Order: sequence, then structure tokens, then C-alpha cells
Amino acid sequence: MKSEINKNINRILVSLDFDDNSSSFIESLVTLASQLQADLCGIFTEDSQLQQIANLPFSREITFPLAHTRNLNSEQIARHLKQHEETLRKLMKEFSQLSNVACSFRTTKGPRIESILRESTNFQLVVLLPEKYSSLKSRQAVKLEDLINPTVLLFDKSKQAQKSAYIVKSLADNGELHQLKILTVDHDSEIAAKQQFIFDNVKINYQHLESFNITDIISVINSQKSGLVILPLEDELINQDSGIGKMLDVLGCPLLLVR
Repeated sequence: MKSEINKNINRILVSLDFDDNSSSFIESLVTLASQLQADLCGIFTEDSQLQQIANLPFSREITFPLAHTRNLNSEQIARHLKQHEETLRKLMKEFSQLSNVACSFRTTKGPRIESILRESTNFQLVVLLPEKYSSLKSRQAVKLEDLINPTVLLFDKSKQAQKSAYIVKSLADNGELHQLKILTVDHDSEIAAKQQFIFDNVKINYQHLESFNITDIISVINSQKSGLVILPLEDELINQDSGIGKMLDVLGCPLLLVR
């Protein structure tokens, strides 16, 4: 039976884009959805900007390894997008069936971060994957714990932070979380976190943030090699969508945004 907090985490939205960067994390996300007893929805973001560029008469593509140039073909790009979409849809279906997780899949057009935040209203957990993620995590038989350690959690007094705490607890209870860094924005939040996060086999560090903005969060997290970053998706953060995109680029690890 779900706890009162977990009842509020019923649907997870994960972004899947044009590059081959999303597939390696799908199985791990299905595992997380199974742990939280939540439905999983994949949203494939078409790079509409790329197709617009391909229609320009001066656009060229450089091929590797010989560095030959050729005209961009918007129809060929559209076919490639369709093939990639079908591959991701098939992977989600296969992994979800194995774990008995209800899943769905749909397509939207970019820009990616703005599209995902726009579509995220009815979801309690939004997962954003950075570019080139799969190439960094392409080892065979990679485990969820290899992907998420260390995890960084921004913790405050919001209801979203309480849901985030449940996700952290779920990962710790399943033996996948070994390193946790908790960022707090005030003294009361740090006291509450120390009372709430008590695990036998998880190393926990605390650090204070001066303010709740993307720049501060990046400056603190960037000094570490984070595996996963969990943030409460409050209105203040939603309004910083360009900053969220920058965070993905700089940190190079998945973001879990909790509503």
C-alpha cells in the first residue's frame, strides 16, 4: 500500500529527444516507476529547429570521418526522427512490460525544455536527460546505483520537497543510494532534513544555499560529479526554464523535477 506522500507521485514524465542519449536510462526510469508504483510517460521532442535549418538553401552537413559536406535534406531528417521515435517507443514498452509498469508515449515539438515544462502540468515527477548522456553511461549491465550516485537534493519546506524526500527514501531502501548531498536554503530546513534523512548505509553531506536560483545551485553542484539532481519544481524554478537548460548542459547528469 502506498504511503500518503507516495499517493501523490502517480505519474512520471521523461524527456526523450533526437539524439541516441535517452535509451540507456529508460530501464532505470522504469525501475524507479516500479518502486514508486507510478505510471511512466515518455515524451519525444522533435527538433523542429533542425528541420527548419535543413530547408535553408545554404545549409550543409559535415560527415565523419572524412569531413565531406552534403546538402541537408529535411525529408531524410524527418524519416530519421520517425525511426528514432519508434525505437524509443518500443524500448519503453518492452521495459515497462517486464516491470509491470503502465506506460504511454507521445511526441511534441521543441524547443525541448520549454516543451517539457509546458507538458508537465499533470505529472508529479519530470525527468530531464542531458545531451550525450548515454555515451557517458554506455557500459554494459549498468546498474541504477551506478547512475545515481552521488545524488544531490535541494530540500526546503515545500510540499514538493517532501515528495522528493520520499523518492530519496525509496532509492535508499532499495540499496541503490550510497551518497547524498542535501542543499538547504534556511536553518529550519537543515534541521528538518537531519531529522528526516537517517539511513544506515548512505553518506550524507549538507550545504547551505544563499538563495533559491539556478546560478547558485549550479555553482554548488558543479564542483562535484553528481549522478542525479533532485529539485522541487516550484513556480520560482519553473520561471527559470532557460536556467534549467543551462544546468543540464553544465552538470551533464539527469534532473528530477518534483511537482
